[in-house]
Amino acid sequence: MDKEEILEKSRRENQYGDEGEKALRLKRDSVGGWGFIVMGAVIMVVKLCRVESPADIIALFFCSSGLSFAYEGIQAKKKTQLFFGIFFLLCAAYFFYKFLVGKF
Repeated sequence: MDKEEILEKSRRENQYGDEGEKALRLKRDSVGGWGFIVMGAVIMVVKLCRVESPADIIALFFCSSGLSFAYEGIQAKKKTQLFFGIFFLLCAAYFFYKFLVGKF
């Protein structure tokens, strides 16, 4: 390999940042995900205490989980992950429907 080929390969490998930047994004996404879960749980408890339907929050939880599982299943070619992803997305659709019609 000559110098130009090595530089081009390095640019392709680091297109989305170096290892430190990738690790930072991974931790950022993890913290953001946990923040979403905690805040969603708090809102759901408040809605239940007010005798309101938490179907919208439940739909968000299922949608987030379903997309994560489906993405992992597709990328890693894991049928179990894909199955749970589809299942959670169907649950999200069900609870979103319940939210839209106002019944829970």
